[in-house]
Amino acid sequence: MKKITFGIVVLLCLAGVYAYLYYPQQSMPIGEPILVRTIDTMKYHNDCLHPCIRYDERSGKYYMAQSPYYGWNSRVENPMFYVSDEYDEWNAGILLADTPEKGYNSDPNICLHANGTITYIWRECGTPLCDSLGCYQTTVGGRLQDGKLLEKHVYITNSWDNGDIEQCPIIIEHDGKYYIYAVWYQYEPVRKNIGIAIWSGTSIDDPDFKLVDTLAFESIYTCDKAAKLRLFGRFVYFPKPQYHDLWHFDLFEYKGKLYMVSAAERADNPRMIEKGDNIMLSVSEDWKHFKTYRRPLVNNHYAENYYGYRQYYYKPTAFVKDDTLHLFYTSNAQYDTRKNQLFHTSAPMKKIIK
Repeated sequence: MKKITFGIVVLLCLAGVYAYLYYPQQSMPIGEPILVRTIDTMKYHNDCLHPCIRYDERSGKYYMAQSPYYGWNSRVENPMFYVSDEYDEWNAGILLADTPEKGYNSDPNICLHANGTITYIWRECGTPLCDSLGCYQTTVGGRLQDGKLLEKHVYITNSWDNGDIEQCPIIIEHDGKYYIYAVWYQYEPVRKNIGIAIWSGTSIDDPDFKLVDTLAFESIYTCDKAAKLRLFGRFVYFPKPQYHDLWHFDLFEYKGKLYMVSAAERADNPRMIEKGDNIMLSVSEDWKHFKTYRRPLVNNHYAENYYGYRQYYYKPTAFVKDDTLHLFYTSNAQYDTRKNQLFHTSAPMKKIIK
């Protein structure tokens, strides 16, 4: 009898640990939707798929790069630039590049430099420029002045036909040098993350970026559900672990460390294998190797009890202001499944990284 009782206690303890590790949960408050207005609403539908948001302490202004993707239509995935006095108000941005003759634009990103200038980059995929460069994708852009691109430069290229070594490029300035971090992702024969790639350069206006590192990304198992049932008006989940496959990300610096917010590939597109169920936080002390926190910043199963529908995440972005982490992320909208909507949540950094 004692052995049976002891066995039951052990099983209950193991079940408790399992639930503690993998039951849908998140470390940040439930996010609020934010309206992003685009030019030409008939074409772009106020859609926001791939945001990059920065806060400028000197001017008190907020800047955003984003590309719409309404109805999974890559022909409208064009880079736009916004300036705002508030992080939750984005009105009619400036179009930096229109739909190319062939191929498409994607993955915009901005860098606020120490001298006050702004660099804006995005990725071209299968465009005439790519053909002329003999590559499949290329990251282009340059400095902005009054919201307009002064000159378009080519920064990095990808010639790997089964994947991309410069997916979701993020440009930063650190210790007097410029760096572009990107996702190293395999598309064929199986879609999966290989790691991250890092380029380094000394000039924005006369690009000389060289690939300096390709590093495996040490990911983690985090929260997911195996099944769910409705009990007293709420969903109760049967948990299971899910491997976080790095798809899209953003970077920010805080107290000398480089932090990453990231999402896996979205699952509501039938081509996808991984599920965009979590927004994760990672940290790097050497600005190369990242350690991912086990608990998600945002989890869509946890949030479903508040929103009333299941979200699928695509791309997060973040900055720290007054020691508070401001996290933005995009998800499918509740009342229009073709639309990508921006959400925001915030919490003190000390609570997130404890």
